[in-house]
Amino acid sequence: MSEVKDVLDNFRFETFVDVHSNIFAEYLSSVIAELSKENSEYRSIEERIEELYKEYPKVMEALDTEKPSDLSEQECKALIEVLELRNRLSDMQQEAIYFRGCYDSVGYLKKAGIL
Repeated sequence: MSEVKDVLDNFRFETFVDVHSNIFAEYLSSVIAELSKENSEYRSIEERIEELYKEYPKVMEALDTEKPSDLSEQECKALIEVLELRNRLSDMQQEAIYFRGCYDSVGYLKKAGIL
């Protein structure tokens, strides 16, 4: 146990964010970009959102502008679906980032000689 304490006392731990804070947003974007390539459910949700935008152009306008929008009942339903799907994408992105952090943590521990 004292060997582990010695390693910890002598190890200068810098997180990825500490060292690369200027590119952290890019790093997160790259993790998220992989989702579309590797996760078929994520890709299906993106495709469904695009279908809704094509079928109901006013839905995209309602999300992209700060002006009031007059939506039909169908467009309102489509807007609700888009928002729900975007929330699912966000949840999936956060999960991917979380697990990438776990993966990186194991790498740090191995590099430090703790694992």
